[in-house]
Amino acid sequence: MVSRRILRFRRDDRGTATIEVALAFPFIVLFAAGLIEYGSLFYNYELIQTGVRDAARYLARVQNLAASETAARNLALRGTVDGTGALRVRWWQATDIQIAYETTPNPVDESTGRRPYRGRDPLVVVRVSTSFNYAGMGLLAAVRLGPVRVDAAHEERYVGE
Repeated sequence: MVSRRILRFRRDDRGTATIEVALAFPFIVLFAAGLIEYGSLFYNYELIQTGVRDAARYLARVQNLAASETAARNLALRGTVDGTGALRVRWWQATDIQIAYETTPNPVDESTGRRPYRGRDPLVVVRVSTSFNYAGMGLLAAVRLGPVRVDAAHEERYVGE
């Protein structure tokens, strides 16, 4: 009698789909949360890259570089030079933005009468960059992966106004 019940129980497949879903559900949720976290990271990176590029392009075309750095930081953070408007990324700050200038000599070649590069002497390249730790929405901390280091930069040759 007992062996019949055991055999009948082994052949009964009712409820197996429920058990399979219960076993797979945590992995599906973790995978979906990872996709959302990656999407958030990529979206914020693109916003920051756009801000850095806008700031470098702005600085490449102003007359006074040093006086325009605050406006360039505002442009990177908010999309406007006067500091109004919403932040592109709420946790990105002006202190995260670095602005540097690199000077390259561009003398006239005496044999040809031309410069090696088109433009004045010296050439100035504006570099706007940022580095920060992306903490994310909490999934990285939950699985103990810690913050992700993100770097973004853009260079433009200074042409003045």
